[in-house]
Amino acid sequence: MSIIKKLFGSSRTDFTKEACNLLPSAKIFATTSYSTVAKEFQGICAVDLARWDFVLTIGGVFVAISQLNHEDLAESTKNSLLDIIIDAVVTWQPDAPEAVEDCRRFVDRTYEGLATLPESKTNAQFLFSDALGSWIVWNLFRRAPSTPEERQLIRVLGGMLIHSFMYW
Repeated sequence: MSIIKKLFGSSRTDFTKEACNLLPSAKIFATTSYSTVAKEFQGICAVDLARWDFVLTIGGVFVAISQLNHEDLAESTKNSLLDIIIDAVVTWQPDAPEAVEDCRRFVDRTYEGLATLPESKTNAQFLFSDALGSWIVWNLFRRAPSTPEERQLIRVLGGMLIHSFMYW
């Protein structure tokens, strides 16, 4: 049973409102999460706020789209919801769809790589958040994470976004 059916019952078929609210919600999440994260991770202060907002917004949109693609909905319904989301994203930032696609490719590749590690075989619960968090941290700093704090941010930021947008 899909999470949508669990949350809303099988009779609900219109998720247009959620699709319309995704981008504004992701932007708000990005903006409001900065101070919370910066209190614990001082290295974040080196990241430009506009960069932070862009990267975390893209991450939130990606998580919601990923979940939508796994839902048991008619393809036409999924496509119409994706059209709403993509139209909003393009209006916000014309290069944002490329960033979402970059995120998808990076997460897919990183997920597959992490899945081969012995610790992932016994505890796979963080694979998606670690793959997503890796993309986020890499894009925030414009390089691979290199310090213990940056590596710790991977799970924190990936987990925050998944927790916030997985069941959007």
